[in-house]
Amino acid sequence: MALNFQPSELNIFNLVETGDIPASSEVSGIELRLTDVFVMDNNTHAPLSKKKDKGADLYVIVIAINDLGNVVQTLDLKGFPKTLDNTGLGINRTIHFWQKTETTPKAPSQIHTFISVIKSKQKTREAGEILSNAKNDTEFSNIITSIKDIAKNATPVGQVADLVTSLAQVIGKFLGKVEDQPLFTWFQSFTNLGGDFDDLGITPVTLKNNFVSVTINKIIRDANQNGA
Repeated sequence: MALNFQPSELNIFNLVETGDIPASSEVSGIELRLTDVFVMDNNTHAPLSKKKDKGADLYVIVIAINDLGNVVQTLDLKGFPKTLDNTGLGINRTIHFWQKTETTPKAPSQIHTFISVIKSKQKTREAGEILSNAKNDTEFSNIITSIKDIAKNATPVGQVADLVTSLAQVIGKFLGKVEDQPLFTWFQSFTNLGGDFDDLGITPVTLKNNFVSVTINKIIRDANQNGA
């Protein structure tokens, strides 16, 4: 049975053009950094006979794509065994990075991110092996090709979300026994038309549900301030 990804938030609007970000001469870089994945409730309720919850085995899928040549910037899977309530997963990593140089003068006009926290019904397995098996799947390759095709064009975000979700579902096939409904799923788009690249500096973007809270730091670097 396929994982039932129902995003907690899905930002959908039509993109009618592509191009550089507003006032691109003033910007030297765009970074999206996943700075916090915090599990408030692992949705594991120990029987009354047990003194405490032994924790839940979790997987976290992270995908980030843009509309430049290197479309898929991040495709990552990690396992977190025996995760208790009110526990941070210690994730602090860049999931998208662009820096203005002579060879990369044009900024992305669309960046799409997908983050999902999935509860396993068995002990977590080697994430690298799972991801490798998924990448060898024909369906996976076909979806990657489709993502590259549509991400370079003015495509409605909803279509991009569908493909990215399908990609995550292929990975889900190789996770083994997991809960059909992830604890948390978030598809977030950052676009020039949405004004997401207008604010310089660091802007935290946070979403949470009853189980998990996730924060992405959006970092827009000013060429003048950074000496670029």
